[in-house]
Amino acid sequence: MAQTKRAGKKSLEAFIKRYNLRLNTQQKDAVRRTSGETLLLAVPGSGKTTVIIARTAYLIKEMDVDPSNILTMTFSRASANDLLERYLEVYGDDGRRPRFSTIHSFALSVIKNCERMLGKPAFEVLPNNQALVSDVYKEMKGQRPSETDLAEILALLTYAKNLALPEEEIAKIECEAIDFKKFFRKYEAVKKKKRVMDFDDLLIYALRLLKKFPPLLERYRKQYRHIHVDEAQDTSKIQFEIIKLLAKGCESLFMVGDEDQSIYGFRGAYPEGLLSFKEDYPGGEVLLMETNFRSTGELVRRADQFIRLNEGRYEKHIKSFREQGLRPVQEYVKDQEEAYRYILEAARRESGELAVLYRNNESVLPLIDLFEREGMPYRVKEHNPLFFSNFIIKDLHAFLRFSKDPEDFDAFQEICFKTSARISRDNLNRLARTKGHVLNAFLSLSLPEWLEADIKNMKDAFDRLQGLGAKEAVDQILYEIGYMDYLEYRMENGLSRTAVMQKINILRSLAGREKNLESFFSRLDTLKEIVKEGGEKEGAGPLFTTIHSSKGLEFDKVIMLDCYEEVLPALEPGEDPDEKRLYLEEVRLFYVGVTRAKSDLVFLSVGSKTRQPRGKEDSRFIKAYLGK
Repeated sequence: MAQTKRAGKKSLEAFIKRYNLRLNTQQKDAVRRTSGETLLLAVPGSGKTTVIIARTAYLIKEMDVDPSNILTMTFSRASANDLLERYLEVYGDDGRRPRFSTIHSFALSVIKNCERMLGKPAFEVLPNNQALVSDVYKEMKGQRPSETDLAEILALLTYAKNLALPEEEIAKIECEAIDFKKFFRKYEAVKKKKRVMDFDDLLIYALRLLKKFPPLLERYRKQYRHIHVDEAQDTSKIQFEIIKLLAKGCESLFMVGDEDQSIYGFRGAYPEGLLSFKEDYPGGEVLLMETNFRSTGELVRRADQFIRLNEGRYEKHIKSFREQGLRPVQEYVKDQEEAYRYILEAARRESGELAVLYRNNESVLPLIDLFEREGMPYRVKEHNPLFFSNFIIKDLHAFLRFSKDPEDFDAFQEICFKTSARISRDNLNRLARTKGHVLNAFLSLSLPEWLEADIKNMKDAFDRLQGLGAKEAVDQILYEIGYMDYLEYRMENGLSRTAVMQKINILRSLAGREKNLESFFSRLDTLKEIVKEGGEKEGAGPLFTTIHSSKGLEFDKVIMLDCYEEVLPALEPGEDPDEKRLYLEEVRLFYVGVTRAKSDLVFLSVGSKTRQPRGKEDSRFIKAYLGK
């Protein structure tokens, strides 16, 4: 193994000149530090990828380090591929490639090497654990989970494992779909019986094997003398443990991240690992890269001011390399439909790259619908069709079925306890023995006056439903037939008000473009297929993406939606530690969103400067960012 030479100033300058690099003083300091433990805090747009690949090339080209002795781990496969492509593009391909890998891929290699070392197979790795989760759920509850329930359980499994939560902490996890503690125990027992492991188990098993078999750990320590960790703020607690184990005794550990951009807490990201860097590595050094090359001075100044709301951070200031530029603006429109039209016109008018960012995945559906109707090109990043399997849409389908066929007793059974009619289960059982028009049959029974009045009101409301436009019909179901009262009851008992109202608002927006309920549900089916296929129309056009998925990207102009109280932020800071932690992640999420814009940033809001409708109150984050 070749030993690294002393990293001198002269050799770095020669290296920079040879490859025609442009590095500022802070970037040079980061590339030059080729020994010991280093945490490089890189603000948005500061060129962290440039520095990682420059340091890798510097070790190889100037310090005579064998590429096989360098391991760079990052958050996703796409990021790993991008790092390799950028490396080869700038420094050429002489056949000696350093390893750029996800930490999960590295963990799998640990398991495979242990298999060969012990001469026996490990548990089989499931490429997808959804079927197994569904099977365990069915065994516990007697039916398959909905797509929404399945997504919730999968997310909680990832969260629990990446944070290496003990059993008492797992017991505290709230899950609407199922008793998560019992499910977790059952799921783990079934996996053990079947001798399989899921994607997140890779990390757990790899850590366990590295600790259990010192020769295996020593093999990796000898091979990887220089370890890079990209997107370190997205690293989970168990991943930090693996890195710490590998790094002991290596020549250099180089972690690049920014605790101000840690936004994946729901996946188990552990920004505390960055904050405790000096405790974990007493001899290590924390470096800064504070120059933003992406955004104009006005945008950068406000971002630097805003992110001070994030508590528990390193003291650093984002500075701009570019001119002052335009001020960010807040545009008001009269209603949500006008907001979508505003974006449509912006897409027709703008010549640069435009992105529309939003807090929740389903916010994009009315935009997709509008752009499809107008034949306008657009792109969507990482959307999924979970919205269409939500219980609210299923309930509305049942209301439609009953309105079309008042003799459909099965449809009536689905909705009768979700209306304002005070129908008891005993009365419903009496009705089950009758035939014909369900509500007429009800009225033929001997009923108390108050219940008879309820049934007559419901019948009149259903009779009027057929002659209404789709949006008016949805409102009729919600407010006249009483479905909204049922939703209020669900919200009072733990269902997220923000999530429910967002779905209602999206459905009303989509319904406003259709003539009746039948065409509305037909359009929902069409949209579901569009989203399944990728929800993307060919050609240049704006990118629609959640703020989470926009991380690492940049655009000439950004329009931000969803910047309302109870959406972003989704909750008050509060005194509870968990609530405070979630609130601070919302601060960081907003920061990531605003720092995607290079020149132009617009917050699109419903209402006016002096008056916003209920549920559309301006986010405190806008006020803090704009200095209101």
